[in-house]
Amino acid sequence: MEGTLQMRNDDENERGKLTAEQAVKMLKKENVDVTLGQAGLILEFLRKLANLTISNYLNQKDEKDSRSICQSKYGRTGGQGIFPKKSRRNARKVL
Repeated sequence: MEGTLQMRNDDENERGKLTAEQAVKMLKKENVDVTLGQAGLILEFLRKLANLTISNYLNQKDEKDSRSICQSKYGRTGGQGIFPKKSRRNARKVL
């Protein structure tokens, strides 16, 4: 597993991402001892968390920018059509 983790870390480092080795060094400076595999899992979790946070922020921003078509508190448009209904007060029943 560490061989594939090393290969993944080399590929990710080319894209400017933090590698598991770099994370181990950073955590060691803070007196936190983790293995290379644990550091890789921590980085994977942090990347997923960052992606979720960004997606959530962008979705909220899109919702604020868009105008809702729902007019009522129940989420319905109110039943108003494009053309108003004609009055039936003077209508006669035709058989």
